Amino acid sequence: MLDNRSKRKIKVISFVTVEDDRASNLLSLINLAKKLKLEGFESVVWQDSPWIITGGRLVNQTGKHNTQATIDFVLPPKLGDGTLKNEWADVAKALFVLRFHRKNQAIPNQRNFITAVGYIYYAANQINQSFFQLTPEVLDNACNIISKHYADSTAYNLHKAVGEFAAHCDSNGLCHNYFDYKFSRMKRPDSTGGVKHKRIDTPEAGGSTNNEKMVDPLVYQVIGEFYQNVPKNHKYRLYILLLSMLILTGRRLSEVSLLPFQEISEDDKGDFYITYFPRKSSLGNTLTPLERLFLPTDIAPIVKEIIEEAIELSKTPRAVAKQMQQTGGADLRFLEKESDSRKFYTKDFEKIGLSTGLLMTSGWIRQNNLAQEEINNGRKIFYTDKEALKQYCSKYFEPRSIEAIHIDQQGKKYFLADLLFIRELGLSSGAYAHWLATSCSHSMIATFLRYFPELSKEYASKYTEVDFTSHKFRHTMNTLLDEGGLSDLLQTEWFGRSNPRDTKAYQHTSPEKKALMLREDIKNGTIGGKLAEQIKVMPINYQDAVLKARIKAVHDVGTGLCIHNFSQMPCERHLQCSADCKDYVWVKDDSKRIEEVKRLFSLTTIAQETVNDQAKSKKPKKSSDWILHNEKKLETLGRQLSDYGVENFDPYQYLKETDDV
Repeated sequence: MLDNRSKRKIKVISFVTVEDDRASNLLSLINLAKKLKLEGFESVVWQDSPWIITGGRLVNQTGKHNTQATIDFVLPPKLGDGTLKNEWADVAKALFVLRFHRKNQAIPNQRNFITAVGYIYYAANQINQSFFQLTPEVLDNACNIISKHYADSTAYNLHKAVGEFAAHCDSNGLCHNYFDYKFSRMKRPDSTGGVKHKRIDTPEAGGSTNNEKMVDPLVYQVIGEFYQNVPKNHKYRLYILLLSMLILTGRRLSEVSLLPFQEISEDDKGDFYITYFPRKSSLGNTLTPLERLFLPTDIAPIVKEIIEEAIELSKTPRAVAKQMQQTGGADLRFLEKESDSRKFYTKDFEKIGLSTGLLMTSGWIRQNNLAQEEINNGRKIFYTDKEALKQYCSKYFEPRSIEAIHIDQQGKKYFLADLLFIRELGLSSGAYAHWLATSCSHSMIATFLRYFPELSKEYASKYTEVDFTSHKFRHTMNTLLDEGGLSDLLQTEWFGRSNPRDTKAYQHTSPEKKALMLREDIKNGTIGGKLAEQIKVMPINYQDAVLKARIKAVHDVGTGLCIHNFSQMPCERHLQCSADCKDYVWVKDDSKRIEEVKRLFSLTTIAQETVNDQAKSKKPKKSSDWILHNEKKLETLGRQLSDYGVENFDPYQYLKETDDV
């Protein structure tokens, strides 16, 4: 079975000028990779494994507080010990560097690619096949082994990586065989958008949507009580604000935790919005568009409160972050008023916000020989000086904390002080370094969630364990919006995705429930279309029977909905949904589709004018067929616009205005 999402093979552009000699092409590829001066790769030695990447986009783009990334060119653990050797090691390293330079893939993507190369290397070694003699059979063997070693979702990604490796070999002329390869049994797993069928007349079909990727409603209740009951000076208050924003906005955790500093905004239409950087496309220090996220009316006041509170909570660490940016180091202003000759004893540390254990035997100052001793009343006591405290405070400072986190489309850089959610740096001892500021990382949220059950005992009416991840809030909101009738195109746009197909993976409403919901909407008169008009004139006692027979599936087709049951037969009106199709319906108050319907109506009007001119010419061809087709579309789309309340619509003026935008 082929990939359910696409039948296309991966296509890549060559990195080098291809010659007849395969070894020469590989050498050109390696030399090109070695010439690239990538940030963070300065200490990398080509022959070594692993490579330690110390900075740049590959480290920054993860959204975590990592200071380095490790890339190991070895066999995957499931294949035993061993490193990639000879041409295999060189080609893996060269493609790793070049594909990162071209597309800036994240660490997981790069490691997946190297894992796929490891499986190909292992499969080739089993039959003593060299790199240059690589065959499609070896690629198939590698994919078969991957399928045995991994779950469907992971295997799917590795199969794609094998196909990409083969495409790079083709485009750069690295092997004697030309592959044009895609694994024949590659398919998108059911867990990412697959359909599980159940009878539409069962009670379960119309019940509440439950899915392992969605958050239990109890969690929403508990977090709501946290927001209301946890004191504003509580050490976990900022994390509660973060979770609340995840619930309300449906953004990724990295998008919320790295929101730019702002107040809620209002456009000229009175709609409220915030601005954010889509982190799935935000690649460290590369340009990323700053986008608007419009907020539902009921949500906007709560988001406004959260932002105002976050600004207040982050006031002190923001000042620290600004000082760090100015000085290029830790904020040591709290030591400025202290005399250089002053002696600091254990009793003084708490007053200036430092750990009282620094002068103990195992304390950092004693361990680093920065303590002096004196005799007081016959007892030996230790003290230190201002310079030692500066060294201690500076040891936690990381240079990357003053590097740009975002760069918008105008080239403006956003640093730590320009983020909304920032806090004091937490130390392993449990104390806080008030002289350093940091953003909220994934690991910090994970640590906070350990205390979630205990907090629920103290501040919520119900106790709950943590069985959710931050991304489940996104799945839940997407499903609720889908059940509420928001079109797939609008869901894709609102959630900041680039591919509408990806939206399907976040919709967990069963097809059976969608069909039941549409049946009720038609009976309530909120749906337009041929079926809805037929139901209006039918006796009430026949309506349910007709709806049950006709509506067994619901599909979003952009301008409206399709109720054709593809499990019974293919669609004979494919791509002609709005041309008077009996299976085409629309929600009458779905204002979000107006622009798409206007656009299609305008284009069809122009097409009809063109066909009419063609019919009057000496070569009319099949103009009459097109005239009839366009008339049907214009009639259907016209009725749809009328249901939307659009009157006196001029398609020519509409196209002119949209072209001017």
